[in-house]
Amino acid sequence: MVRTFYRSFQAFHALFDAYERRVDAFVTMYAADRRDIKLAPDELRSLFDSNALSALRDNELTQLKGAAHRLFRGLDAPDPFDSHVTNIYHEVSILKEEHWTVLEDVMRADRRAYDRYYREVNVYYPRRLRHVRNLYGKAKRRLESVLLPAFSRNKIMVRSVYLFGARLVQGVYEGGLEEFYAYMYPNGGALTGYTLAADSFLDGGFREEASEAYGRALIILRKRIARADRAGGTPERELRGLAAQRRNLERRRERALALD
Repeated sequence: MVRTFYRSFQAFHALFDAYERRVDAFVTMYAADRRDIKLAPDELRSLFDSNALSALRDNELTQLKGAAHRLFRGLDAPDPFDSHVTNIYHEVSILKEEHWTVLEDVMRADRRAYDRYYREVNVYYPRRLRHVRNLYGKAKRRLESVLLPAFSRNKIMVRSVYLFGARLVQGVYEGGLEEFYAYMYPNGGALTGYTLAADSFLDGGFREEASEAYGRALIILRKRIARADRAGGTPERELRGLAAQRRNLERRRERALALD
């Protein structure tokens, strides 16, 4: 569910950004407000990549809706994330069908009918797109604030986020995987994420992956220690705790490196 959410999020925003770029190009071309420009049928057709819109609905969103339903349907109190995802799916479906209808009808319409279609589209497309964008924002906030912390100790989630998370959230978070970990582990962030992944790999006998993850955790911890030293005034007890945590991670990394 997490994987397909971020994939669909990226796909939708790529489609939305492409739409906005095309509209801006026409605004520049005709030197008119976007609400006042009149596009020819071929120009209207070019606003959306129809194949991309269909792929979003039929692939990522279909999978996401199914995964969310399997997790949340049947509960006493359905999670809002499931409702947001369902609404996204339906809104994109409506947009897809409306776009195909417009493509078919505008090519057969007389001038008066085309003007009516165009006025509808000029209001409908941006309103629908912005509504979907807002729904994605609500779903994303629900995922970040509630669901990611709830999934944070699941072994499959812990390992998968470490292995594939950087690529998954590329373009979603400027801070990449470490920003994602800040949502998943509000009290420890990436240090906790890397450490739990390393512990899980070590318990499973994946020593190379465990060593690498401990190494990433140590990099973050050493940066924290360096910042505390530079800042001055850090309580001695806190400094001792950081140093003990570093030694503990170094021992676990040495264990991972050791031969059977």
